[in-house]
Amino acid sequence: MTLWRALPLLAAVVLSPSCKRCGVERQLAKDSLEPKGPPVALPAPRLEPTRGRARILLDAPAVERLRSAAQAKTPAFRRVEARCEEAWRDGLRSGYQGFEWADAVANLSLCWHATGDERHATAALGYVRALLDDRFELGDGKGGEGVVRHDSGYGIRTFGSYAALGYDWLRDAPGADAVLRARILERLSQWLGWYEREGYLREHPFANYYWGYLSALSFAGLAAAGESPLGDAWLGRARKEISENVLPRFRDQLRGGGYPEGWQYGEYTTAEIALVARAFSSAAGIDVPLAMPWLADVVPHHVHALLPDERSVYDGGTWGEHPARPSALALAAVSIALDGTNDANAAQARWLVERALPPLAREHAWVGLLASRPGAALRDPREGALASHHLSGQGLSFARSDWSKQAVWVSFQAGPFLAEDHQHKDQGHFELWRGGDALLVDGGDSEGSATINHNTVLVDDAGRHQNYPPNQGVWGRHVKTSRFADDGRVVVALGDIADAYSPKCALEGCRGRSVLRFLRHFVYVRPALLVVEDRLELERSSYGSSWAAHVTVEPTIAADRISAVVGESRVDIRMLEPAAAERVALKEPTPSKDGPHEKSSPWGPMWRIEVRSEKVERERSFLAFISVDRKDAAPGTARRVSGSKLRGVVGTSAGERIAVLFSDADTGRVELGAPVDIAIIAGLEPGRTYRVTEKHGARCELSVELDADGAGLVATRGGFVRIAPRPCKE
Repeated sequence: MTLWRALPLLAAVVLSPSCKRCGVERQLAKDSLEPKGPPVALPAPRLEPTRGRARILLDAPAVERLRSAAQAKTPAFRRVEARCEEAWRDGLRSGYQGFEWADAVANLSLCWHATGDERHATAALGYVRALLDDRFELGDGKGGEGVVRHDSGYGIRTFGSYAALGYDWLRDAPGADAVLRARILERLSQWLGWYEREGYLREHPFANYYWGYLSALSFAGLAAAGESPLGDAWLGRARKEISENVLPRFRDQLRGGGYPEGWQYGEYTTAEIALVARAFSSAAGIDVPLAMPWLADVVPHHVHALLPDERSVYDGGTWGEHPARPSALALAAVSIALDGTNDANAAQARWLVERALPPLAREHAWVGLLASRPGAALRDPREGALASHHLSGQGLSFARSDWSKQAVWVSFQAGPFLAEDHQHKDQGHFELWRGGDALLVDGGDSEGSATINHNTVLVDDAGRHQNYPPNQGVWGRHVKTSRFADDGRVVVALGDIADAYSPKCALEGCRGRSVLRFLRHFVYVRPALLVVEDRLELERSSYGSSWAAHVTVEPTIAADRISAVVGESRVDIRMLEPAAAERVALKEPTPSKDGPHEKSSPWGPMWRIEVRSEKVERERSFLAFISVDRKDAAPGTARRVSGSKLRGVVGTSAGERIAVLFSDADTGRVELGAPVDIAIIAGLEPGRTYRVTEKHGARCELSVELDADGAGLVATRGGFVRIAPRPCKE
């Protein structure tokens, strides 16, 4: 079973109605469900009489491409043709929530448009009738009006959307008579009416459930408007929803191309979003892709989320398999949506689909055929691109040493809680790979959304304020990445994460907090060094706090160094703060409560590294010097340095001595103790000018201060400067 057919099965496990109605997610603050800005104005639809032609996606150029593909027997067409032959020969079962029948309607309809062979049209209409009346087997009569209510409405994306596509794509097919068309509209009215009243997350545009509903509503409206009062009403509701809910929320809260539920669900949902956007263009003359920059942003997101070996992708959110596997589905649909609107990003999406991602060989092969443009421009999105990407809406950052398949790759998450399902409680989480070797990983399986499965800080207040100690809650609206910059050698991000630990009563305005401040500095120095510094202020000194990271092999712990070898690579973590701390490696799962916000739930062999600070002071700090190298390389050295308002670490990585320093003010001084090749000073005010002074001698003193003359170094948007100090001499 492939990932994309297993995906809905996973939904049945993870998203059981009892879980979805368990209470916590129903309590999200009202402001999280409202747009931050005004609606996006959309023109009135311009619907042409159909005269037997399809409106949705299959305009004249698209149909001509289908016919050319059939004549040339392109790989994309052969894949769809094979699925068509299987569908009319074998009599398919529905699959989970009708996905097999939905694919059959789409594949067979395209085969008919491409070849004119009426066998395909007749078989497609048979599967449309099954969507209307059946549930598991063709002709079983177990579906009908209530079929979409299973799993709180998940199946409206198949039964509803593809019944509407059948209405449009099979308009003049033999057997598509007025009786069948009226029957389709009747069912769509029942299904859409129920979902509008009772469907799960029907108002939340970051939910995959919502997009199943809006896809069905949009396709039904675009197909039947001008022919039925129902169609006119559906189109009006869909257009209003896109204008007032979708476009403002995606514009204001998902800048950068991310999807907070994670991309196991995001791949199919993005395909729905992209095809709905294109459908409004093709059927109603409304350029939704132009009004939705997020679609273009999906392309750089996927470029940077693809791991160096191109066999895995970033695994934030829910995933049923690890390492998470790439798919071409989202980008194929995005290339359709952007074609003619944003040709540069469409060409990049096509390049990734054709050159870097596995083909849509079975599930959703029809999307691959519609996306296929033989001879169209392809553009490698990595050429000339900076090797990092920051998604300001989601608070997610990616960076790598270079674009080779052996590169070091890192990620960092610090952003608001946006999605009611599948978004993990992982603020502050980071990951680290070298080539195809997963060194520091997201440890949770499909049920492992709790903070304890991630690489961040655990805070235990024994339940004084927190609902799930030591884990984060689901009420953090103000978590953010406040700074990010990449100067080509160094990447710095600053996460403001304290709000992730807010209690449930924050929704009613309570003031009690256990975590008063949590700032995490994430500093990646190419090619192979990561420094993570945490500064916490807790309400009480009696609270526990632990720095956590996950590895898939048992690590070794020696003094301040924690090491693990994975494949051909090694990672060495030197924990320099706190000086007095317990360092342990716990084989998971560890004892925990069973709820989704507390469960220790590893996806494979997993060890959780914990560095536990003493319960002495309310203010705590962690400082980790993390180096990556070949498995047979000697680990680098590192030592903590501290001076006046300037602190940090000096260590070796990739044959260089590197100082990574942090300032709490616009001035500071520290003794490095030995020459360094590179010095990075973070914690400065972005855009301000600083003078960095080196005092030569045995102590190698470095100082920083504001430069009133404006002749010094300008701090990047990440709040850092980088220098190459001269050698220190007596």
